[in-house]
Amino acid sequence: MDPVAGTLVVGAGLAGSAVAMHLAEMGEDGVVVVDPDLAGVRSSSELNAGGVRATWWRPVNVDLCAATIAELAGHGDAVGFRERGYLWLHRPGRWEEAVAHVAMQNDRGREVELLTPAEVRRRFPFIDRVDDLAGATFSPHDGLVDPHAVRELYRARARAAGARFADRSMVTAVHVRDGRVTGADVTEVDAPGADAALQGAPARGATTRVACARLVNAAGPWAAPLADLMGAPVPCRAVPRQVCLVGTRDVDLSPYGMIVDATDVYLHHEAEGLFLAGYSPPGDPPAYRFDYEGAAFFEREIWPRLAHRASAFDRLEHVRGWTGLYELSPDNSALLGAVGGLRGAFEIHSFSGRGVMQSWAAALALAELMVHGEHRTFPSAAALSGARFAGNGERQPEELHI
Repeated sequence: MDPVAGTLVVGAGLAGSAVAMHLAEMGEDGVVVVDPDLAGVRSSSELNAGGVRATWWRPVNVDLCAATIAELAGHGDAVGFRERGYLWLHRPGRWEEAVAHVAMQNDRGREVELLTPAEVRRRFPFIDRVDDLAGATFSPHDGLVDPHAVRELYRARARAAGARFADRSMVTAVHVRDGRVTGADVTEVDAPGADAALQGAPARGATTRVACARLVNAAGPWAAPLADLMGAPVPCRAVPRQVCLVGTRDVDLSPYGMIVDATDVYLHHEAEGLFLAGYSPPGDPPAYRFDYEGAAFFEREIWPRLAHRASAFDRLEHVRGWTGLYELSPDNSALLGAVGGLRGAFEIHSFSGRGVMQSWAAALALAELMVHGEHRTFPSAAALSGARFAGNGERQPEELHI
């Protein structure tokens, strides 16, 4: 490990890789990204469902998602972008709130449609149990991507511009002098050690003290422990989320994008005869846990909700699944900007499920702040400063997340 870096980016997921890409392409020298596992076996960037949408309820989230989706669409073949839309089903109560936000979304070019339950049945004929629905929104410019391919695109561009990525490297201490970050201890870990450390065990191995002018917390679900090392705690948490691969002979979902039921189960086509389905039980406690419950979770949480919505889903087969981590902030919007009270420290994390959707634009916003001292392309990104949780800004509560 080189003992000197200009900017040390901690975390090589979608956000960290995109920050490195933007900084390097802006001409910044010495951009180094460290990660205990570049392959991302435990990374949220690898273990998510791949949906991308800009139909959010806070303008800043719409702005960053819309710009990122447009960028990804420009690399459609490389990142597997499919503009199939998002169908979101609503019961009374949340339906009225959804309708109230459509004007703002459409002012930003999203062309969201409002559908009656009868229109849902006509356009999505397999959805034949709609009596409890008040309506649905359909956002045609949203869709699906391959998150792995997106991350690799960012990394390839970052490397081409001079950024370096260090695998099996974990920050175990951050050094501060007179209120400024001066460096970090980076510990080398082997594969078993990396996996153990990502689940909370101490990192063990040779350690190098790396001097740096700037440090970026892009550690995803591990952002809170890194913030503690920096002496600047954040009120964020990592929560396990389970996703199932489901088999069916009765429904072909390939013409459709992401579908989100009124019960918050979400699903989309994955391959012939298979689709992904996930659900986030409310109240699940924070944990660095990756064990997957398997068929028990599917039969308890997923299948009953799907069968309630479509008679064809009475006959489904659990194939396999996995558990990843959501990084959640108190208002379910990201932390992006300078770390308060600590010069040379920046953060981009806790996207609360929309990391891939905001990655390109959010990283550009942070890179511009670091290089130019302001958010030039996306001024609205200032609303995501972590200072809002200290009372220095308005919170950005985002209710439309799963």
